[in-house]
Amino acid sequence: MGWNKKTRNYRNTVLFVVVSIFILSIVHQPLFANHGKEILLKLNDGQFFLPPAKNVQQIKLTTTYSVSDPATVGKQISATMKIYTSNGTLLKTTSIPNGFKVDNSGFQQFVTSLPNSTLQSITTIVLFTDLNKTSPLSNSLTNNLVLNKTQ
Repeated sequence: MGWNKKTRNYRNTVLFVVVSIFILSIVHQPLFANHGKEILLKLNDGQFFLPPAKNVQQIKLTTTYSVSDPATVGKQISATMKIYTSNGTLLKTTSIPNGFKVDNSGFQQFVTSLPNSTLQSITTIVLFTDLNKTSPLSNSLTNNLVLNKTQ
């Protein structure tokens, strides 16, 4: 009878541990991450143009942001801007080299150049991320820009 009681205790312990791990894995994500919703990102201005006397096409985006997760304020984060052709080919990815410190709200500007080509339109996707550029902290902001037209 002592052996059956020990076996039952071990089974109950193992069952408790397995159920705890299962529940923790479900609850863990909502407790410790907002899944890219810590920051709300909006387009303020977007330009795709030919600067005078230069043999490049330039892209300039100005974004505004507001923080929805107070724990994010004051942290050093990064951001990326990906540039695609109209058929979806990735042309270039740029980022803020050393990141920036997040305030409650603010703006961030992205500027890059492409070799002068026949491109008449591009799509940009901007995303705020952690400093390692592995986890999203904001919504992704997609913009379709036409050469020499401001958005």
